[in-house]
Amino acid sequence: MDFQKLEATAVVRKNSIDFIDKVFALNAARRPLVMVNDEAQAQTLSGIVIDRCIVPVEQSGWYTARHPLVHDDLPAQVSYTSGTEGLPKGILLTYQNLADAAERIIEVMQMTAEIREYVGVPATFSFGMGRYRAISAVGGQAYLPPRGFDPMELARMLTAGQVNALSAVPTLLRILLDAPGLIGEAGKKLRWMEIGSQHMTADEKLRIRKMFPNARIVQHYGLTEASRSTFLTVSDAPEALLHSVGRTNGQSEVALGPDNRIRIRGPHVARSRIDAEGLHDLQDTEGWLQTNDLGRIQDGHLFFDGRADDLINCGGVKVSPDQLEERIRSGTLPGTKIAVAKVPDAQRGDGILVAVEGDAAGTAKVKELAISALQGMGVVAGSALHVVAVDDIPMTGTGKVQRKLLAEQFLAQQPAEAARVDTSGDEIGDVLALFQHEFPGQTVKPDDSFESLGGDSLHYIQFTLAFEQRFGTLPDHWESLSVAQLQQSLGQIEKTSWRRLETPTLTRAFFMICIVALHTNAFIYSSNWGAAFFLILLAGYSVARFQLPEIIRTGSVKTLWGTVRYVAIPTFLMVAFLQVATQRFEIMPLLLISNYLDPASLKGFLLYFAEFYLQLLILAALFFSIPQVQQAFKTRPVVSALVLLAAATLIGRGINTIWDFDYNYHRTPWTYAWAFALGIVLASAKDLQTRLLAMAVAIVMALINWGFSSASYYVAGGSALILFVPSIPVPAPVKVLVAEIAAASLFIYLNHEVMISVVRKIFGEERPWVTLIAAIIAGVILMHLYTWASRQVVLAYRRMSGMDTDVPIATRSE
Repeated sequence: MDFQKLEATAVVRKNSIDFIDKVFALNAARRPLVMVNDEAQAQTLSGIVIDRCIVPVEQSGWYTARHPLVHDDLPAQVSYTSGTEGLPKGILLTYQNLADAAERIIEVMQMTAEIREYVGVPATFSFGMGRYRAISAVGGQAYLPPRGFDPMELARMLTAGQVNALSAVPTLLRILLDAPGLIGEAGKKLRWMEIGSQHMTADEKLRIRKMFPNARIVQHYGLTEASRSTFLTVSDAPEALLHSVGRTNGQSEVALGPDNRIRIRGPHVARSRIDAEGLHDLQDTEGWLQTNDLGRIQDGHLFFDGRADDLINCGGVKVSPDQLEERIRSGTLPGTKIAVAKVPDAQRGDGILVAVEGDAAGTAKVKELAISALQGMGVVAGSALHVVAVDDIPMTGTGKVQRKLLAEQFLAQQPAEAARVDTSGDEIGDVLALFQHEFPGQTVKPDDSFESLGGDSLHYIQFTLAFEQRFGTLPDHWESLSVAQLQQSLGQIEKTSWRRLETPTLTRAFFMICIVALHTNAFIYSSNWGAAFFLILLAGYSVARFQLPEIIRTGSVKTLWGTVRYVAIPTFLMVAFLQVATQRFEIMPLLLISNYLDPASLKGFLLYFAEFYLQLLILAALFFSIPQVQQAFKTRPVVSALVLLAAATLIGRGINTIWDFDYNYHRTPWTYAWAFALGIVLASAKDLQTRLLAMAVAIVMALINWGFSSASYYVAGGSALILFVPSIPVPAPVKVLVAEIAAASLFIYLNHEVMISVVRKIFGEERPWVTLIAAIIAGVILMHLYTWASRQVVLAYRRMSGMDTDVPIATRSE
């Protein structure tokens, strides 16, 4: 092969019988060919002189022509790699290269003229054309499906005895594994199968040979430069070797370099690649082709450990994307498509990107599986793990993930790394900036979520208002979506004058108004109350919905302690302010434990609800800090919540039986603990069956405490709304009004007794409705003032600590 420039004929890629005929005709004429995507590409090829471009016509069906193998050491075709490493390379293959690969697959598969194969791989790829070449050489028949690989068509043809062989890549075979009933008994009629060189788990191989029990199933490993270098006879291999990609046959050889990269030698290995400068050697002086694939050899079998350039080095621990995909996929629903790639990470070297094809709602489960799988591989990825939803995972035509392209797409969609902390909230242009504004003092990265940052129910309402004011309606389950995922969703958000008002937000606002109305004598919502219990129920619901998933994931209850601080600080400040204003100083209210005292013995205002609310949150933080509790709620959340409810009920009643707390009207955390636990039960109910169970439990608990009364109706009705009516559509102004009241509920409660005194002094008499409205307005104002002030304090602290807000958030270490 001594030539300066290759002269060849271009053939436009088309999965067609006519395409196969054209390729064999050129082979017979010993005319080199190059496959192109269109006629325009034929004029842009470097290092090749094109004499003409053939455009095959569409044609499907059976290919029955017989063509002997050609063994000449002459240029046969230029094949371009699939591009998983970047730009495709032109590989010059000889007739000898093609014939050797065909002869060895014929030998391993024991192919005969009786073969009638459903070729599930396009003829335009080396694997597909290799099947037509081998089948034609033995005198068999090959079927080219008109719509590409069609499982239904394959099942029909197998049942009818029209085909007895199949060639496919693992991506296609997984379609069959996800619906095993599709093939059924017809699987016994398959005699031959070849599986392409793509990662496939041992379990998948076992299931495939169970589906096709009488077939000789062979998987090959190879590259464009060295097709079918090793073979694994899946149908006969011991289970211990199913993880491998087999062994060599004929004159082919494999070995490992010093860095465990696979080396290949044999007559099937291409000697040259071609570009504008001519031919370049692919083999070293001893005939070895050095690949970029990592591997190991045991008992003569080659084990493929992934591509070296795909290998992830996260904090010094090497992670194979294929192995991580395998572990994650084992815990997902059938049909879930995932892919793993590496992305840059300032702290750990390489970050880990896990892409999930389809709905973003599925990423929460995949993230949990990824964290568990990585821990099993010795990696605690933390913020270096990114789990995102994508419309399509980029793949080559043979089903190989284009990991570099996937990583590039992910990085291109991230907010600029130089995004800075916004102190005013007036220039929030993207989702990352909004998160930084709403979570001051915290390092926010693209893969952080509302849950991982420690958001709770009150913050949830504030964040929802801030987001929808700027970007439109939030997607379902947004609290578990990452910053990057929410940013990606902006293009799909339809801005409308209507909003979804969540029923937990609606009931929070309603019952807080009921409590204040009762205290101000505006109206009596119930003869035996119940609102305080329902607000405690919402507290438990909030903990289970927003914070428990992150507690289980990280093992840390810091998010709960954040809520404790959020409730404790403004309550303490209000108590301190009132004591200074009234000159009535008492230590127990300042310690937020005055709810245990006789109210008649206290001089100042009573904030007992905030006190036992706070005490319940502290008890919850201590309870969920126990690893065994976290594991129980992870594996059996509904059962665990019901056990907690039973225990809280028994403990509360037991304490009240032993000690008489009538003097303080039972304003204790154990009196209200059952309502808190019931909220956790409601949040744990994820499907219709568990929701119906939770509803029944809510009714029973209401009847046990109040019998058939208005309090029972309120609590049971509110529980029904939360369980079965997650949200209701309302005009945007209504959503804003209700959400503002709900978000300010703590501050409305803290100031309403003050408003009673203020209104009485102004008007000289009780003005119940004026007081109610004033308390609501003052509470909303106080909430915004407190939020603004606390943000300024945090930012000032950061500046004093040397954490200048001009430093890009994304570059700071945690």
